[in-house]
Amino acid sequence: MTARSVAFVSLGCAKNLVDTEVMIAKLGAAGWNLESDAERAQTVVVNTCAFIDPAKAESTEAILEVAAGKRPGQQLVVAGCLAQRYGAELQSLIPEIDAVVGTGAYAGIAELLDDVAAGQRPVRLDFEAQPEHDFLPRLVTTPRATAYLKIAEGCDHPCTFCIIPKLRGGFRSRSEASILAEARALADGGAKELILIAQDTSMWGRDRGIRRGGLAGLLERLHDVDGIEWIRLLYLYPATVDRELVDAMARLPKVCKYMDMPLQHAHPEVLRAMLRPGSGERYLEIVHEFRERIPAITMRSTFIVGFPGETDAHVDYLESWIERAELERVGFFEYSAEEGTPAATLGEAVPAKTRHRRLIRLRDAQRRASERARARRLGRTVKVLVEESRTLRRTDPLRGLLDARTAWFGRSEGEAPGVDGGVYFTGEASVGSFADVTLRGHGAFDFTGIRAAEVAVCG
Repeated sequence: MTARSVAFVSLGCAKNLVDTEVMIAKLGAAGWNLESDAERAQTVVVNTCAFIDPAKAESTEAILEVAAGKRPGQQLVVAGCLAQRYGAELQSLIPEIDAVVGTGAYAGIAELLDDVAAGQRPVRLDFEAQPEHDFLPRLVTTPRATAYLKIAEGCDHPCTFCIIPKLRGGFRSRSEASILAEARALADGGAKELILIAQDTSMWGRDRGIRRGGLAGLLERLHDVDGIEWIRLLYLYPATVDRELVDAMARLPKVCKYMDMPLQHAHPEVLRAMLRPGSGERYLEIVHEFRERIPAITMRSTFIVGFPGETDAHVDYLESWIERAELERVGFFEYSAEEGTPAATLGEAVPAKTRHRRLIRLRDAQRRASERARARRLGRTVKVLVEESRTLRRTDPLRGLLDARTAWFGRSEGEAPGVDGGVYFTGEASVGSFADVTLRGHGAFDFTGIRAAEVAVCG
C-alpha cells in the first residue's frame, strides 16, 4: 500500500464527475498520488449518487465492496449525494467508513484526509454560500477534447419527485469570472468542446440579479475563449429559457445547435402534481420557437412514466404530444418513489406492470419519430469531433453499412456524450480533431458515413 495515495470510484451524473475531477486535482496539489488500483491505495474515495433507488443501490454496493476488501491502515471515504443524504448514519451502518463528505464540502477534501490520518472520523455536510472555489485545479478525465463545465450548483425548483435540492442545496450560480477562468484553463489543456451543466443551466445568473439573458450573455463571453470550438448546453429548464438564449444559440457559431430540456411529462394535471411549470401546449411553443430560429437543431428530452395518479388518458395525451413534437431523442424512466420527496406520499402508486407497459408504448411512439429524424439527416455533411478508432464485431449491423472492420467514432453537434450515440465513419482522421463527414446510413442510435473529402472520389 503506497503512502499518501488515493483511488477514486466515481458514480452518477456529469456533475458528480466534475466533483471527482476537482477532488483528484486538489489532492494532487496537496501531495497525494492518484492510484488506479483501489487495493494499493492508502485511501479510497467513493463519490456516490442517490438520485433514485437504482443509483443508491449501485453506490451502496460500491461502498460495501471497498469496505469488504479494506486492509489495516487503509481509509475509506464516502463522498457525494449518498453521503449528503445520510451523513453520519452511513458510518453507523458501515463502520469501515472513516469519513463522509457531502456535495457542498468536497473542496476541502485534502484537509479532510489530513483529519482522517490524525485519527478523526469527520462528517462534513455544509453547503458553501457560493460555489467559488473556482473548480481549479482540476484533472479532466473525459476524452481530452471534451470537458464538462459546471456553471451552478443546487436547485430551487420544488418538483415533488426530486430529492436534488436536499442533496445539493439551493441554486447558486458561479461567478462569470470563475467560469471564464476555468474555461480558459480547460482550453489550455486541450479542450475543444465545453459542455455546460447545472441542475438548471438556463437559470444561471438569476440569483445574482440578472433577470433575463444571463446565460445568453455568458455564452457571448465563452464564445471568445481561444481554442474552444463547441459549446454545448445540457439541462435547460422550460420556465427559465428566454428568447435571449434562443437568439444566442442561433447567432453564435460555436454554440452547438442542440437543445436538451428534461420536460418530465406533458399533461397539465400530471405536471401540476409534479409541481412542474407550464403545460404540454406551452412546451410545444418552446419547441417550435427553437425550430423556427434554428432549423437544424437537434432536440432531446426525458419523461417520467407512471407518476402517482397518472391515468391511461394522461398517457394518451403524452403519446399524442410526442407525435406532434417530433423530438429527435427522448429518454423514458419509470417513476421511482424517493424517500423524503412529496410525491412519495401521494396517492396509490401506478402498478409496476402498468408502468412498464406504458413505457414500452411511449418508447415505440418516440422510436418512430426518431427514425424519421435520422432519415432526414442522411446525405448531410456534418462536423464530427473524433474520439477514437473502434473495431466493429462481425455481427454488428453497422459493419455492413460501412463495409469496413474498423472505423473512426465521434460525435456531431447533434450528439451529446454518453446518451446519444454518435457517428462511425471511414477515411483519414485523428483523435481529437474535427472531420467533415457525409452521413450515408444509420442504425438504431448511430450514424455511418464517409469523410466528405472522399465522397467525390468514391462517387
